[in-house]
Amino acid sequence: MVLFVLRLVHTAVFAVCLTCLGLIAVYDLTGLGLVPALWALLPPALVGLGLLLNRGECILQTWARRLTNSGEAWARDVFFLPESWALRTVPVMLPLSLVLIAAIPVRYLFG
Repeated sequence: MVLFVLRLVHTAVFAVCLTCLGLIAVYDLTGLGLVPALWALLPPALVGLGLLLNRGECILQTWARRLTNSGEAWARDVFFLPESWALRTVPVMLPLSLVLIAAIPVRYLFG
């Protein structure tokens, strides 16, 4: 039951963060929606803080490994995401997030 709730929460966090990055990208590309883009900074920033506090690893993945006794191996913690994609999420999404976030003030100042 606890693992199910963790997967449900992590799936929701993943979906919310992707939506937020989409809102930020729309502002970066079109200049529309500054206020939603600014609010959309919050979830990715919290995830980034969690990664910093947990030495670059997702806190929910760490908990999933503990719950499944998988040691250092990957444990399924997002319902729809295959392992091959999940292992690439942080290395791909972190730089993309930083570029999108850095483009907000550029769009605002020079937009």
